[in-house]
Amino acid sequence: MGAPATLDDTCRSFTAHLPPGIRAYAAALPHRLGLTEHRDGRWEDFWVLAINRDLPGYAAEVAPATALERFRAAHHCAVVHCLIADRLVDRQVAPDLQMVVLRDLFLRLWEHELSAGLGDPARGRAELAAALVALRRGTWLELRGIRERALDAATYAVQTRDKLRWGSTAAAAMLRGAGQADRAALLERAYDRFCFALQCLDDAMDCEEDMRTRGMTTPSLLGVPEGALVRAVPPLLDAAIRMAGEARLSRLVDWLRDFRRMAERIDPGGDARRNEEDGRALAAAAEEVL
Repeated sequence: MGAPATLDDTCRSFTAHLPPGIRAYAAALPHRLGLTEHRDGRWEDFWVLAINRDLPGYAAEVAPATALERFRAAHHCAVVHCLIADRLVDRQVAPDLQMVVLRDLFLRLWEHELSAGLGDPARGRAELAAALVALRRGTWLELRGIRERALDAATYAVQTRDKLRWGSTAAAAMLRGAGQADRAALLERAYDRFCFALQCLDDAMDCEEDMRTRGMTTPSLLGVPEGALVRAVPPLLDAAIRMAGEARLSRLVDWLRDFRRMAERIDPGGDARRNEEDGRALAAAAEEVL
């Protein structure tokens, strides 16, 4: 049995049948979206973390693997669709017809692969609908916060969870389809906390760019130092590790522990005591609403 399909493998396989012009456009799409520096850059040059690339593979240890490739393909299609949609909503790229066509194509493919994996089109549509409703709600919350220049810890956690819940859709659907709803719920909750931890890291590192492009930063809106977002990461990951452990997802636990050790070593600078106190307070506020 060969190696599992990568995100780039899936994209190539689903665009190979397209007319030559849009096929060439699709091949350069990571560069067009500003995800890679080079025109021949790959999706995985940007989407680098293993559990983000293949969360269904990490969940497959407790579910029958007969349809794993379908769920993996569904996950990859979700990545492509949502990255395109996010760049368009944020106006980081100018829309054009071919980009919109590919966005919509990968949405349809996401639904098709979910339905095929579950063996039930109605359930596939329901899983997709739940992800899209959450995505729209999270996007609306984020845009409202930017417009009003207002953000609190609870809203920050909820908008991040909702914007990124699509990332666990295929893996959780696979578990629910195998009759493991409790494990699916724990996986979703663990991944929510990981995604929020990752968002905190990204927003702490992007302060200079955010100030330049938006005139504000996430820490400034929250009223905390940049280092607080970094120090919120370990307790958030502790919660994610605990939930993955309750779901008996040992590979996911091991990966999250490695990621936590990496995050713990980051020195954000500034007032260490305030970073720690505000970071723990941010993580606790998030835990109340996630």
